[in-house]
Amino acid sequence: MTDRKHIAVARFSALGDVFMLFSVLEDATYQDSSVSFTLFTRPDIASNLPSVSGIRVIDLDVSGDYRSWLSQLSFFWGWFRSNSPNFVFDAHSHLRTVIFYSLAYLMGYKVKRLSKYRNLRKAFLRKKIKSLPSIQEEISLVLRSFGVKYSSPMFSLKNPLEKILAVKKSMWIICPFASKKTKSWPINKALIVVEKLLGEGNSIIILGTEEELKNWNYSHRNLSLVSDMKCSEKEIWLMAKGAIVCDSANQHIAAAYNVPSIILWMGTSPKAGFKALNNHSISIEPENLKCVPCSIAGLNYCSRKDFACKNIASEKILSAVKDLSI
Repeated sequence: MTDRKHIAVARFSALGDVFMLFSVLEDATYQDSSVSFTLFTRPDIASNLPSVSGIRVIDLDVSGDYRSWLSQLSFFWGWFRSNSPNFVFDAHSHLRTVIFYSLAYLMGYKVKRLSKYRNLRKAFLRKKIKSLPSIQEEISLVLRSFGVKYSSPMFSLKNPLEKILAVKKSMWIICPFASKKTKSWPINKALIVVEKLLGEGNSIIILGTEEELKNWNYSHRNLSLVSDMKCSEKEIWLMAKGAIVCDSANQHIAAAYNVPSIILWMGTSPKAGFKALNNHSISIEPENLKCVPCSIAGLNYCSRKDFACKNIASEKILSAVKDLSI
C-alpha cells in the first residue's frame, strides 16, 4: 500500500495555457512530495517546458500521427494499461481530449474536467461581476479533489538555482507581440522603453514570430531578435534578468522560468482569471476606460475604432521596471 499519487493530465493548446497548467503542477510537486504527474501535450510545446522532477512530459502530435480518434484510442489504451495512474485530469475539455477523458472514464478511473465557466465570462464582460475565478485556483481545486495536499498556487517555493543566478546579468526579454490586436503593444511605444533600457547599459532580446519581427526596423549592438519557440529559447529565459510581456503566452513562460516580469494588459484584464501567478510581476492596465476589458482572450477589432487601451504611458512601464528591484 502506497500513499503516492500519479495523475495523468492532458492539455494540447494553447502555448500559454499549457505553461500556466505546468506551473500549477510544478507548484503541487513542491507542496506535496507524494504526487507525480504525466502531462500529455504537443511536441513543440513539450520541447520548451522546464525540466521538473515529478513531472513527466509526453509529446503527442494530435495534428499529425495521432490526429485520428483511432490512433489516440490505441495509444491511450496501451498507456493506461501499462501505467495505471491513480487519477486522470482533462485540463482542456476540448475535442482533442475527448478520447483521453472518455477512455479513462470507461476504464474506471476517477476523472475530472476543467470547467470553462462560459456563463460567468459573459457576465464579467457585461460588467455584472468584478472578476472571474483564477484558472490556476480552479486547477488546484481539481488536484485537491484527487487528494493532493496543496494549499494555494502561489509558486512561493520556486527559486532559481544558484548556478543560474550566477550567470544572470542585464538581459531583458521584451515581447511586444500577441495573437490579437487588443493585446499587442504598439512597436513605436515599445521602442521608447527599449531605447531607455539600452541607454542604461542593458541588453535586450525581442521575441516574436518571423512575420511579427518583419515590422521591427530598429537595430542596436545590444539588441537581438529571436523568432518562434526554439529549443534554445529555454536558455534565453533562464538567462533573463526580467521581461516585459503582453497578456500572451509569454507571461506564463516567464512565470514558469521564474523571470520577474511586467505584464501589459490592454483589451483584456488580469481579473479574467488568466493572470500568471508570478511572485515577481507587476500588472499594468489602461486607466479610465469603461470599455475595458472588451474580451477574455483578445480581439482583432475595437468598438471605439481607436484602440485607446493600447495608450499605456511609457513612463508608467519604466517606473514599473524600477519597482521590480532587479
